[in-house]
Amino acid sequence: MTKFRDLRVQHGYSQEDFKKMYNERYNRNYTSAAISMIERGKRMPELGALVDFADFYDVSLDYLLGRTTAHEENLISVQLKSIVETLEIREDAETADTPAAENEAECRETKEMLRCLLKQSVVLAKRMEKMEQENTCANARNMV
Repeated sequence: MTKFRDLRVQHGYSQEDFKKMYNERYNRNYTSAAISMIERGKRMPELGALVDFADFYDVSLDYLLGRTTAHEENLISVQLKSIVETLEIREDAETADTPAAENEAECRETKEMLRCLLKQSVVLAKRMEKMEQENTCANARNMV
């Protein structure tokens, strides 16, 4: 079972809203009827469109197609975005009360720490995705 409809509903989009945003962002011409057929499993989009759908929702193709229930990659993205937003808010608040030279040094240090954390998070996300794919393949082999 694919996740097309689940993801659209989870993000709070109507079919019409999704169709407009998707077509505009990816220069496509999907109709509401085509989106409905895709969501009901009556039609499968071509590979390029599948990649665009996964990109639109920030999920893997395996997740989009229902081959895995792992959603860690998306959760990590959400967590990283939250960290960045928190740091930006703190940075803005500190800027108002801190002398310029001191604030500049702290900003550089914070940005460097964030860069390192993001790099490590990306490596971790890739490892988790690879492990999930290996587990999915192993489970499929065991079923055969």
